[in-house]
Amino acid sequence: MAEIKLIYGDEPQLIEEEKRKFLSAYPDLPVTVLDDEAGPQKISEKLCEDSLFGDQKVFCLVNLPIIRKSGKNSDAWIPLYELLMEYNGDNPIVLIYHDMIDKRIKQNKEILDKIPNHQCKRLEGADLVMWIRQYCTSNGFKMTPDAQEYVAHLIELWQDVPVSFMRTEFDRYFLQITGDKVITKEFLEENGSDYGAKNIFTFKEALLKRDTDTLLELFPFMFGYKELDRAMSYIEGQLRLQLLVSECRQAGMSVQAIQNLCKDHDSSFKPYPIKLAYEASPRISIKALRALLKGLYEIILDSRSSKGDIWRFRDLCITYCGYKG
Repeated sequence: MAEIKLIYGDEPQLIEEEKRKFLSAYPDLPVTVLDDEAGPQKISEKLCEDSLFGDQKVFCLVNLPIIRKSGKNSDAWIPLYELLMEYNGDNPIVLIYHDMIDKRIKQNKEILDKIPNHQCKRLEGADLVMWIRQYCTSNGFKMTPDAQEYVAHLIELWQDVPVSFMRTEFDRYFLQITGDKVITKEFLEENGSDYGAKNIFTFKEALLKRDTDTLLELFPFMFGYKELDRAMSYIEGQLRLQLLVSECRQAGMSVQAIQNLCKDHDSSFKPYPIKLAYEASPRISIKALRALLKGLYEIILDSRSSKGDIWRFRDLCITYCGYKG
């Protein structure tokens, strides 16, 4: 009996990678692609055909209604469902379904229990950063720790990042880099696509460095950004990390001790960002940072309740940059 496998999920790029992996196991076999427009009868006939010459092929069956969106579907697809559930033919079959599967529906649950399957779920946060790191490695490139941290910040700011976009983005980087195959934070800042998350990260960095000129350049973007509340919340979170690390360093703690403290208390703060904040802390005024955080927290609360003046955010940042204490 030939192999049969179901690949499904809401991340098209990962589905494509898994499909290629399946097909690569049969490099000498032609591939026949059939979708729901072929109809259940034609697909069943193709699967049951006995080649006069014994030639095998791989069947790629795409988005068939044997996987149900609700409990009721056309009965016309039931014979094909039953055929696949008991398939014992000689032709390998890969079932592709571009969506998540509702496991509460009996027929769907039966398919998942019976047919070997692989879920390709939308990657987020650390999982997406890991995929990017592995993709770089598979292409002979290495990301420095600060580059990984930079990418993690962008992903945190820019939700629902398609893997396909990140693949295209890094494919472009691979072509640009000559010599040592190393991707640094500086390279990403210089060559990354100019989307909103990149500007917000730059704004946060300029704020901590008290770089007034860069802030003034970016304020028009910030006030025109459709998710300003989320951007300010991200900046507030990064400032809280800096304040925590600065206070701990002032109390005589080493960077390792701070990292251990956060780990012991299940903090979301990761070791590398703590290290960066520790290195930045000598040029950070704790008094000014506390005042900045207090003001920013109040602005965020007022913004969420649709009151207050968002221009206070500009005044607050400029005041912090001008602090002389």
